[in-house]
Amino acid sequence: MFGLYFGKYLVEKKRISQSQYEELIRLQQNARAKLGVIAVSEKLLTTKQAEEINNLQKVMDKRFGDIAIEKGYLLAEEVAYLLNMQGNPYLQFVQVCSDSNILTLDEIEKLLEDYKAEYGLSDSDVDALKSGDIDRIIPVFVSRSSSLSYDCISLNIRNIVRFISNSIMLKKVYTVNSYEYDAISCQNLIGDQNLFVAFAADGDNLLQIANPFAKEDFNQMNEDAFDSVCEFINCNNGLFASELSHKDIHIDMTPPLFYTNGKLSSEGDIYVVPLIINDKQVDLLVAVDSVVQIA
Repeated sequence: MFGLYFGKYLVEKKRISQSQYEELIRLQQNARAKLGVIAVSEKLLTTKQAEEINNLQKVMDKRFGDIAIEKGYLLAEEVAYLLNMQGNPYLQFVQVCSDSNILTLDEIEKLLEDYKAEYGLSDSDVDALKSGDIDRIIPVFVSRSSSLSYDCISLNIRNIVRFISNSIMLKKVYTVNSYEYDAISCQNLIGDQNLFVAFAADGDNLLQIANPFAKEDFNQMNEDAFDSVCEFINCNNGLFASELSHKDIHIDMTPPLFYTNGKLSSEGDIYVVPLIINDKQVDLLVAVDSVVQIA
């Protein structure tokens, strides 16, 4: 997943082209990061040390890790740690960048520091993105200021990954009191707590949810496509309502609805979570204990 974030940053900075980015993401799917790349990325080896071991492998019939241990560069425990990281998506992205001679490891490390500084990310934020673990990634972009909204948003994002696409990007959550949409599917939950949950998008971008969830190939946001998105929302909210019931919070779900070309308004905050699915933006909207008017 980090390859999507970092790759887009490299395109924005004109360090790679859009076509190179798309090819790297394609190659990443089947890449297996080499121990030397991982060790340099984890700062357990310098680039010079990794290159030395790679050169020794040309004359020694030994594994990278065994040579590193013999040279005293790595401990056996560190080699085991590196082996466990070979399927890491960030490291796979770094590997294909290196194999394609697009960027060197040193260039990637420098650009990564620039990326952290530009977006105000901490080391722990970047580690979360590198991990590919959606439960660690969500807090980087979504505030925990409201536990109910955070839990609802988190469940919806996890289900996007499970049922829609595991190649998504999140952007920072923000709040609004009004929101204009081209297309929206939404549902109200009422009871001990009231929630409004919706997915909205420009044009036909909601097809990024409708098609994979229905396992159909709608070519426009017609009634069947909207029904698919509504069913996805209903599924998510059913799971959320069940979770809340275990906390002795009881809510009922109204039927999900869809609208086109309108505007939402609320006296309270509407949380907006931009999601990039297959390069198309879809917004997840959540409001807690606020009456949301739909026009």
